[in-house]
Amino acid sequence: MNEKSLRVLEWPKVRELVAERASFSLSREIISTLSPKTKLSEVMQELSLTTDGVRLLWKHGEAPFGGASDIRKIVERARLGGVLDPDQFLPIGDFLYCTAQLDKYLKDEEGPLVKLSHALVTLPQLKAEIERCVDREGYVKDSASPELARIRTKMRTLANRIRERLDSMVHSSAMQKILQDPIITVRNGRYVVPVKAEYRGKFQGIVHDQSGSGATLFMEPAFAVELNNDLNVAEQEEQAEVHRILKRLTAMVAEDSGVLLSNLRIVTELDCVFAKARFSRAIDGVEPQMNDQGRINIKQGRHPLLRGDVVPIDVWLGEEFHVLVITGPNTGGKTVTLKTVGLFSVMAQSGLHIPADPGSELAVFNGIYADIGDEQSIEQSLSTFSSHMTNIVGILANLQENSLVLLDELGAGTDPTEGAALARSILEHLRSSGIHTIATTHYSDLKSYAYTHDGVENASVEFDLKTLRPTYRLSIGIPGKSNAFAISKRLGLGEDIIARAQALLSSDHIQVEDMIGEMESNRRHAEQDRIAAERLRREYEELKDRYERRLAELTNERAELLDQARFEARRLLEQTQSEVNTILGQVRRMGREELEESVKAYREEIAEKSEALAELHKPKTKVVVPSNLKQGEEVRIKSLRQKGFVLETPTASGDVLIQAGIMKITVKLDDVERVQPEESKKSVSHKGTRTTRSHLAKSSSIRKEIDLRGKTVEEGLALVDKYLDDAFLSSLGRVQLIHGKGTGALGDAIQQYLATHPHVQAFRYGMPNEGGHGVTIVDIHPPS
Repeated sequence: MNEKSLRVLEWPKVRELVAERASFSLSREIISTLSPKTKLSEVMQELSLTTDGVRLLWKHGEAPFGGASDIRKIVERARLGGVLDPDQFLPIGDFLYCTAQLDKYLKDEEGPLVKLSHALVTLPQLKAEIERCVDREGYVKDSASPELARIRTKMRTLANRIRERLDSMVHSSAMQKILQDPIITVRNGRYVVPVKAEYRGKFQGIVHDQSGSGATLFMEPAFAVELNNDLNVAEQEEQAEVHRILKRLTAMVAEDSGVLLSNLRIVTELDCVFAKARFSRAIDGVEPQMNDQGRINIKQGRHPLLRGDVVPIDVWLGEEFHVLVITGPNTGGKTVTLKTVGLFSVMAQSGLHIPADPGSELAVFNGIYADIGDEQSIEQSLSTFSSHMTNIVGILANLQENSLVLLDELGAGTDPTEGAALARSILEHLRSSGIHTIATTHYSDLKSYAYTHDGVENASVEFDLKTLRPTYRLSIGIPGKSNAFAISKRLGLGEDIIARAQALLSSDHIQVEDMIGEMESNRRHAEQDRIAAERLRREYEELKDRYERRLAELTNERAELLDQARFEARRLLEQTQSEVNTILGQVRRMGREELEESVKAYREEIAEKSEALAELHKPKTKVVVPSNLKQGEEVRIKSLRQKGFVLETPTASGDVLIQAGIMKITVKLDDVERVQPEESKKSVSHKGTRTTRSHLAKSSSIRKEIDLRGKTVEEGLALVDKYLDDAFLSSLGRVQLIHGKGTGALGDAIQQYLATHPHVQAFRYGMPNEGGHGVTIVDIHPPS
């Protein structure tokens, strides 16, 4: 790859951004020299590693590179036989810790990164030995060997004895005049005290040092000489033992030097991959599809170095045409397009994701060459003809097969006629050589060149004539207008000057510019229609998906309802059979009169049920809300199918307090209805009849279970109270209260209520096959 071209494309800046995301210096050094690969298989492997790194970052968070560092010099010193210093073992231990953490991080995973990490060797024995012998301050521990522990214990004992003797001496009254200060210090590895120079003859000892003024002598007392000698001998023994320990540890590092350097290579490569993955997340990058046929198809590409509200571009090249000529106004985004295509190609060939939409495709080129002036910025061109031509000459001289050439302002900076001819000739040379080329220009001759030669296509950057500002959108297939007059007018050039300039244009040039303007207008309308059609298509697909899902739900609901109906029918049949058997058993024990009365009661009950079923099939009528309810008035609670008496008149919000049996319940006004006097009388008149047939009638109508799911605690307890009375009168020995599990509030309330109920003999939650904690099984006292 051409280094100057890579620099022009701002590749070093991108490498710097990636290197900043590496964890240690060696990785950053490698990334700072990262260059594009030219083999498709290698490029695809690098990209797959980056993609796997992004996956692991999203799944497990940051990879554990803590402790990784460049240990090559330390390992090399050990391999050559040099004894390592204690603090040099710390980077080795930290690196082994990092290796173990990475091995744990990638354990039980699959993918290219895991295959790369399979060669990691954690060396737990070496790591444990370093941690046992050297502390975090780089000091050899006493526990490194029994001999070292013994020597250091001896040293501490000797030092304490010396200090105790000296401390006793410096604080004695006899030494007050002789000593400069009552302190103990060390000179040349020996404990000494500061003695005034004039008392040297009166102090028995050896002089080891003196102060700068000569007024103070640092002397070792005679009694401490032997103890200091013993301490020095012990210190020499300590140094020898420490050296022996360090030599042994160094030998272990040297023995595993090959493994350590191999681990370093793998960890560095992993760190480089994760740095690329972090950069991909930062730019919202995707892995492009790669080919070696020269196809480029960038979808919604965004230059990675631009910040803020970046306008994405769509660029394609290499199928119907391999030369693209971009025209349009200055500051419109032509140069950014060149840099984006070139930089995307370099990034992908270096294993980096690109900031574009999924499905983008790039080619692997043997060479990428760019002529964008030395002073070129994203906003304007400041390059000259000579610098351009020098770059182009160098590009043409080094051009390889399967290359990408990017030329900015081709032929600019000289006579327009000669510059256009030269630009056309250069493009023709590149086209005939099969070189993939993107060039920007203002020359009208190059616009027509694309229409008359195969393999060449026009493109333009849009310009909004209403705001006189570029939109930075790229349109392929339509040449662009330079809009020099419009831009000059926006910048403040006089209208008379602009009008005079327009009059100097040839009629052919004006017609071509008008034709381009019309094409651009039509293209914009077509783009708007396409966007609208795409929106309608998405809405249709969403609506279609919604209706298909609803149809599937309704089909499932219908099947469930049918299954429910079959189950209910089977249950009713079994219940009816059971009730018939019960009735037949009771009939055999009845007399003739009692039997006739029971039959009459059953007929009445059947008639009531028929009327109730008929009511269900009637069309719903408007709910009648009773008005002017008074205290003591009898009403029926519709949701509970139970009668009660009004305790308080309705509130302004429509709530009314009802006494229903033993319960006081607050219900909505529209959930109650008045009980007609005739109905009340009928209830009284038939009381005796119902009592005489209560056992048989209740037994024939009541079920052995009641479903309370969905009820509130107050509603549920009211229903349980009525149901237990009916079950007791029906001589049912055991019943089931189905309250569901839910929050458990209803089940707990029912259990508390059953504990004090007079009809309840025992109760418990259901067994697993009976419904578990969603069902309460109740044993009822037999009627006396």
